Amino acid sequence: MLKTFDEKLSGFLFVVILPFLLFFMSYYGFESSYTHFKTSERPPDFLFSSVYSYRIIPNYLSIYMTDFMEYCINNLLPFKNLFIKNGTPFYHGLFLMNTFFFILSSVIINAILKFKSVDLFSNVMVRRLVHLLMIFFIVITQYTPSNCDTIALFCYLLGIVFTLKYLYTNRSLFFYLLIILIAVSTLVRETACLNIAFFVAAFFSLKELRQKNLQFIWKVIPLVFSFLVPYLGLRFF
Repeated sequence: MLKTFDEKLSGFLFVVILPFLLFFMSYYGFESSYTHFKTSERPPDFLFSSVYSYRIIPNYLSIYMTDFMEYCINNLLPFKNLFIKNGTPFYHGLFLMNTFFFILSSVIINAILKFKSVDLFSNVMVRRLVHLLMIFFIVITQYTPSNCDTIALFCYLLGIVFTLKYLYTNRSLFFYLLIILIAVSTLVRETACLNIAFFVAAFFSLKELRQKNLQFIWKVIPLVFSFLVPYLGLRFF
């Protein structure tokens, strides 16, 4: 029992606490190259113009998180001057939002590495080393933080889980969940189409294609439509 508790605690520290500390350092340990993010009281106007305007979900979350942080700083949190000194309500809200999805991404990465398809990852130390490298590279990207990249990463990793679950169990539920995820994540960022590419890579079989088995293609078509409908709809409206 004690060993099981120690393993769970160790896993929690590695999967949740360590990524949080690294992420915290990337936002508050040094100045980002996007310094205007740290000085903007409200979400910058450029988020609602050009290609950024199609990223509806992150933009609305940025507004809500900024309002939330303004209320907390003015009414709930002690050391108000300390928060103001280290960033604006928008910047603190951006950190909280990205941290939430980053930790969820870390949990999903841990789950993906536990899949039994690769014998190398059966070794805990190897699995943690790969996990740590992936987390480290994600943290580096936060030198230029945005309000959509971490959410898009979370959606992509969740799509990988749904694809692998469908591959190993053949349960239609995971296929339908993947369709919904792609449609929703298209409102986050155009990179939602990467989930289609991963699905194709997982299910593509040259042998079946030579035998003119088109079942694989019929599976891809709903995924393509789940991306194109919201993608083209956003640009139309």
